Amino acid sequence: MDRQLSARELGRQAIINTVPKSEWQQNWQFSRALIEEINNHRIMSHPIMQALNGGQLSFEQMRVVHLEFFHAFAQVFTDAVIQAMFTASQLESRLGPAAKPSARFLLQFNLLEELGFKPGFGSDGSYEGNPNGAHYAQFCDTLAKLHVDPKKINQYVPMASSLACRATFESCYGDHLLMTTLLAVSETVFHDYAGIWATGVAQSTDIDVTKGYHSIHVEDETGVSIEDGHSEDAWILFSQAVTSDRYDAVKHHIYVWLNTWTAFLDDLLAGRFLQNQPQAA
Repeated sequence: MDRQLSARELGRQAIINTVPKSEWQQNWQFSRALIEEINNHRIMSHPIMQALNGGQLSFEQMRVVHLEFFHAFAQVFTDAVIQAMFTASQLESRLGPAAKPSARFLLQFNLLEELGFKPGFGSDGSYEGNPNGAHYAQFCDTLAKLHVDPKKINQYVPMASSLACRATFESCYGDHLLMTTLLAVSETVFHDYAGIWATGVAQSTDIDVTKGYHSIHVEDETGVSIEDGHSEDAWILFSQAVTSDRYDAVKHHIYVWLNTWTAFLDDLLAGRFLQNQPQAA
């Protein structure tokens, strides 16, 4: 008997079915080429990885790294997923009525996890989860453990490169292709940083990284992380959204994003956040 497909697999297949076969194959090959280019970019071998993995950052430095990341990425990432849910309506005129719900169905897996839901059903027959388990809430909880309260978060003045990272997300609002591209690229990059960052936090602070934010994205004992599923989902969504006439524009945007994020890491490694550090104490 054939294995029954999971809801996630059904969602992926539904998306594939909305795109003409030859077009899908071309787009999927393009996405594989983009992943290879991303993996060859400097960001994937940035020297900050060694600094994090080697426990070279102090508690104070790690605290400010989290504050910068909050303003650069954490505060807007879930917003970006919700934006992609909304902009999926742009698919319908080109690919038909099935394209919109299929894209939203797959995006919902990412969004539910971002918001603190878990697989399974609770005692009342509804979804399991807790809003305190939302990735954003967990990140704010990590900041609290680093002695940063909400008032200090709002008073903190991030680096220019942090605001530039934030702008890579906010500038894509309203464009479904760019939103799905950005989600795919960011999931691919963050996959390689999550475990290393967790290691650095464990070495520089007294935070238990086996739970909370820094346990969410790292690989489990089977070598799989939540980022693996999110990344694959995002590239499938991208392959549905992209058209050959926008290939060059997509590549341009990806290089701009990667270079912007790399400049952010350069600034962190160079300690350019130190001028803001007193505001975080």
